[in-house]
Amino acid sequence: MRTMTKRVIAAFIFMLLLTAPAHAANLRLLFFYRDNCKWCALMEQVINEPSIKEILRNSADVIKVDVFGNRKIAGEGVTGTELAGKYGVMGTPTLVFLDPGKREVMRVPGVLTKEDFKDLLCRQVRGINRVFCAK
Repeated sequence: MRTMTKRVIAAFIFMLLLTAPAHAANLRLLFFYRDNCKWCALMEQVINEPSIKEILRNSADVIKVDVFGNRKIAGEGVTGTELAGKYGVMGTPTLVFLDPGKREVMRVPGVLTKEDFKDLLCRQVRGINRVFCAK
């Protein structure tokens, strides 16, 4: 009976770890955009689509960065314009995935469809919690 109880507890802890939401220690997604950019608006719709939003909510902190913005970006200490320069953003929209050490893991220039973005997240981006990809 004790062995069975230990296994059940271990399985429960394992499931909690698999489904735990992301915190600052996980991926960061910098979404570089500019006002009046129709492609940026389309990419934002893709990011805000419920199934995509669930994957990102459980795997990454999404930070919108206005490439012409003078507001300091939380956790970065620089403005949107400075951050765009730091990462060499040449056009919008641009998505930059960062690991916990703020190293670039992947860059996606331009707009993707919901299906293509989900496929990219679930197959290519290291650090994404794939438990939420099957939904």
